Amino acid sequence: MHGGMKRLLALTSTLALATACGNDNPSVPKAECQVEAIDVSACQLSSLSGVQPEGIWNLNINLNDGSGAAAAMRLSGGGSNTQMLMGLAATERQSTPESFFLASEFQGSNNVTMRFAVAGCSSSGPGQMSGIFRRCANGTADMKGTFEAIRLGRRAGEAEASGVELVSEVKLTEATATNVAVAHGHAYVTAGAKGLITFDLSDPSQPRQVRQYELSNDYYTDALVNGNTLYVASRRSGIAVFDITNPAVPVRLRSVPESVVEVNSLALDGNVLYAASPAPNAEVYVYDVATPAEPKQLRRYFVEGAEPRAGEVPLHVAAMGGRLYVSNWSFGMTVSDVTNPASPKLLGRFANGMSAATAVGMVGDRVYAFDAGEDWGAHLSVLDVSAPATVARTGEFRTRPEVSIRSVAFSGTKVYLAYGQDGLRIVDVSVPGSPQQVGYYNTWRETDAGHGVVFLEGLSKVHVPGDGFVYATDSSRGLLIFRETTE
Repeated sequence: MHGGMKRLLALTSTLALATACGNDNPSVPKAECQVEAIDVSACQLSSLSGVQPEGIWNLNINLNDGSGAAAAMRLSGGGSNTQMLMGLAATERQSTPESFFLASEFQGSNNVTMRFAVAGCSSSGPGQMSGIFRRCANGTADMKGTFEAIRLGRRAGEAEASGVELVSEVKLTEATATNVAVAHGHAYVTAGAKGLITFDLSDPSQPRQVRQYELSNDYYTDALVNGNTLYVASRRSGIAVFDITNPAVPVRLRSVPESVVEVNSLALDGNVLYAASPAPNAEVYVYDVATPAEPKQLRRYFVEGAEPRAGEVPLHVAAMGGRLYVSNWSFGMTVSDVTNPASPKLLGRFANGMSAATAVGMVGDRVYAFDAGEDWGAHLSVLDVSAPATVARTGEFRTRPEVSIRSVAFSGTKVYLAYGQDGLRIVDVSVPGSPQQVGYYNTWRETDAGHGVVFLEGLSKVHVPGDGFVYATDSSRGLLIFRETTE
């Protein structure tokens, strides 16, 4: 299985995997995923006695075929209704000083009972556990492997914040903030299935909601402002185009293209708009937006050499100076010449890792891309892209393998990272070969509602529009506005 499937298993385990098939006899749904069926005779079971029985844990699952996934589980001291595994309510738990077993299951298609199970094998400390992973379809194991689990908490030695203060926080009602764009004194927050929410920022310490554009059967993921036009990326209707001549009242004009496509990310370079569309065709849409409210399609660009069936799909786009930078998941980050945007040409790529988000900017007289993966062990790579045919990594920044970067922004000589459960991280890259953290804010709290369902949670997007504030979205806390307190 390829890198794309790692992402699939991590994010959509309850849906995409429901089609797996196995033994058609539903009377034995547990079988190979029962605790008795998992051989732990070679394990160091006595080491499990000190494992903490509660909390939010991230899992790194390594399957026997060489593939894997990052996932999550939520444990509690008692009451199975609060426990979860792989995004599903746990249906069985066994925990003694010398054993740990947790399972969850759901009904997939064709009456197939899918069951996930983890059995502890050893522990090196209260917040770490290794063991055996299985997934069964009607009792037959169709995935086998091992796992490592780490209980999430604040990084050792860190306070709540350093060099950053929280100016305001707005929790959305029954909605998840997925991204934010700021212009004309307003914040435009994409809220997933709840559409677009507009906030008046006259007083950034007290953002005031002034409008919500409701959705039916769609999901908003990204936003970008071009003058008096707002572009919003969606999962089902491409790019929604809004008129924001009155900034408080976005008026939806149209969507492009006029078909059901998923758009994950938007980028603007001059009068050209780029949209990363991972599905259904794994392509980048290119639009002329000389008239911002009327995008004219110039090209549907398929990055040369990428194999969508192998998970090599465009997840994110950045653009600057006639170059297009595409995060193509397992294909890596590619650089294309778009001086003629109707005819993009691949110039080079950085293939040493999964690429999920990239920011681009000048440091000194050279162009750098700041590229991040989205997985267990993901980190920031500082890439010299001034000679795209030979992209060179000059530096790296990482916190810890069990927490993943979600998005990247660049301003001045700093990179701003939405680093999942490690919150906001501000990294000075004025010396590109030696990135230095200069500020952070730990936004994630174990007790916040909704945690422990998926690996990718916490701070999700970061936006630095140059007005003196840093805007971010968080899977639980909503819209957060920060200010740096040190230079």
